[in-house]
Amino acid sequence: MAGSQHDLDSELLRALTSGDEARVEELLARQRDGRSRTDGGVAINLQLGAATTGAEAPLLGVTGSGSTALHLVASRGHAGLARRVCELAPSLLATRLLSAMRAGGANAEGPEGRTALHAAVSKSKVHVTAMMGNVRNIVELVERCPDYAELVDRRRRNFLHYAIEHNQEGVVRFICRDGMFAILLNAMDYEGNTLLHIAVKYGHPRMVSFLLQTMSVEVGITNVDGLTPADLAYSHLEPGLHYFLNPRALVKNCLYWTRAPVTLGDHVHLHSRMSNTTTPATDEDPKDIDGITATATIASVLIATVTFAAAFTVPAGYVADDHPRAGTAVLARRFAFRAFVASDTMAFLCSIVSTCFLVYGGAGQVPRGQRRFYQWSASGLLPPGAQLMVAAFAFGTHVVLGEANRWLVTLVYVLALAAVLLCFLGIWAPFYLGKAIWRRAGWRGLTNVHRRPASLEELFWLFITSFLFKNLMRPLFAVLISVAFVVSIALNIALPNY
Repeated sequence: MAGSQHDLDSELLRALTSGDEARVEELLARQRDGRSRTDGGVAINLQLGAATTGAEAPLLGVTGSGSTALHLVASRGHAGLARRVCELAPSLLATRLLSAMRAGGANAEGPEGRTALHAAVSKSKVHVTAMMGNVRNIVELVERCPDYAELVDRRRRNFLHYAIEHNQEGVVRFICRDGMFAILLNAMDYEGNTLLHIAVKYGHPRMVSFLLQTMSVEVGITNVDGLTPADLAYSHLEPGLHYFLNPRALVKNCLYWTRAPVTLGDHVHLHSRMSNTTTPATDEDPKDIDGITATATIASVLIATVTFAAAFTVPAGYVADDHPRAGTAVLARRFAFRAFVASDTMAFLCSIVSTCFLVYGGAGQVPRGQRRFYQWSASGLLPPGAQLMVAAFAFGTHVVLGEANRWLVTLVYVLALAAVLLCFLGIWAPFYLGKAIWRRAGWRGLTNVHRRPASLEELFWLFITSFLFKNLMRPLFAVLISVAFVVSIALNIALPNY
């Protein structure tokens, strides 16, 4: 056995990390010709035996952290350069963890036993890798050797475990849609956690949705602790009320609506206990609750005050006493005026009812379960109250400006529409979960009616806690207001006096 020393010099290292393909090819050509050997590189000693012959014999080394050249280019999303490195210098893929007989290949392990494929889906500390670049890298590596996709690190995690852990949605979406990776979707790490377990553990609702849409993903697999993904979802979420866009609440609700298997207890009773507990949550601060209630009360009272005043300060005033229909609004027959009255009335009612609920919800004498119900109801009434107030402002402005300012009226409607659609962005967010629920449970999952209800009351409560009800009611007023704006603009252009 003869000793031989080779290095990954600093100049080549810079070219690899920057993705300069032309410079890398030039440096590799110079090294093959023996004309360049830059000092200051990261050197390793390898014993070369008779088994290592040909182009794969010289090993150019690794970085101080144990990463090969392919780790470097893969983690930075340089898909084209990764392919060229594989073609031009297989020895650059080696690592001190491998013997000379295994020189070359994307399965070389780096820090913590990670392969280059793992590096392709994880985030660098210095650079945030472009998502599309990472997907291209994975395709390049797997096309060269399909077995690379099944490689695992020391904790038995494949590259998809890394993708989910680092919140790489693009990678997970691509893999779930490509049938060639089906064997990886139920792979377990050393703790028995599948990809779905990991997505639930880290609270990634979009990844949970992607995985549930893939019917080959098993939802009933238990880990070494005997927990299913649904068990993890319930155990990671504190009992009590949660903001509806809380990622862990979204994950738990999605698994509940699809009736994913649980071992902790009955679905419905466990879900009810988590949502309406009568004992205080461990991380719940009464001062925070009082502060949120006070803020919501101020907002609802403000909306109620403004809309109440607007109802009796109508645009264009009232008909004089010496005219027919004395005391009525001058423009009472206009479409925009009628829309103004309707939106102003609904905004006032939503806000005043919300105020009443918040008063009861903030009273310490009221049982905790009922207080939560009042707070939950108020939180559902306040957003439409604000949206309807914006609509009333737009319709009232239309009435005041009249037909002489047609394009200015259109501008008011466009700006008001943007406010209605964007002031509560969360109303549009959870729709991506609907596809997963539909694929897994169909209409029964969307309506939350998986069995025949024992009574009308049970049917009512099941439906109002369903995905369909919650996610259709939130954007309902925004959609209705948008339609009313479009109709009003069309009438303003086609029938100015209508």
